[in-house]
Amino acid sequence: MLEPTHEEAGDYFSASRLTTYMICPNKYLFNYVEKQRKEQLPAPMMFGSAVHKTIEAIYQRLMDKATPMTVEEVKDEAAGFWMAQTERAFNESERGVGYTEKESEDLLKDRIVKLMEVFVSEFDMPDEVNAIEQRFRCWIFDPETGERLDLQFLGIVDAITTRGGEQIIEEHKTAGRRWSRHDYENNLQASLYLAAHPLGELRFNVLVKRANPVVEVFHVQANDWQQNDAVNTMCNVIKAVEDRNFYPRRGYMCDRCSFRRRCYEGS
Repeated sequence: MLEPTHEEAGDYFSASRLTTYMICPNKYLFNYVEKQRKEQLPAPMMFGSAVHKTIEAIYQRLMDKATPMTVEEVKDEAAGFWMAQTERAFNESERGVGYTEKESEDLLKDRIVKLMEVFVSEFDMPDEVNAIEQRFRCWIFDPETGERLDLQFLGIVDAITTRGGEQIIEEHKTAGRRWSRHDYENNLQASLYLAAHPLGELRFNVLVKRANPVVEVFHVQANDWQQNDAVNTMCNVIKAVEDRNFYPRRGYMCDRCSFRRRCYEGS
């Protein structure tokens, strides 16, 4: 169970930490426990960050009830945020952005400009933007024992908007492919956010960054079973971290990992 609070604890857990551990426990160890310097920052992560910054600027204009951004303004913002993220990568890692053979700085710059052009031209903008990057925190209670944990669940909602008279949570995601039903119906972040937040609906706006970009929308409703399952999963992962249960989980994600060399050298 999650119980909203304004009280701050010394430590916290998050949906991104949970996802990181489930992808690879060793990645969690290097990133959150040992706080190792990253070898590189994956291009998809930097691309997603630039998209979030651009949408935040678009939504901020709507929340301020100012004149909406034009297509040209959005394209300029997107290009600028992408360049800022590539610079950030060199400050936060040894080798900057990690590209595959099919990627480059200029190619992804063109992709983000085209993607955001589609977003602002074709996307159904909300009637009202009520909040952007809204932070919340909850006490975590172990589903098995009912015991309150010492750390809290911390989340940041991309936006709270009003559509058709109803307030909803909005999360923006970038993807290299179209989402399947599994991607949104069994999404741990959605289940945890709905368990923590009084609003009963979360909307994923998925921006697919392909040659012909598309924006798809998926709705997730509050579901008690999925929320309890997500909290239980999070508690099990927290226990594994406390027990220092770290090990490499090899797979296709290794090629994109910011700690690949360290992980293989240590095995």
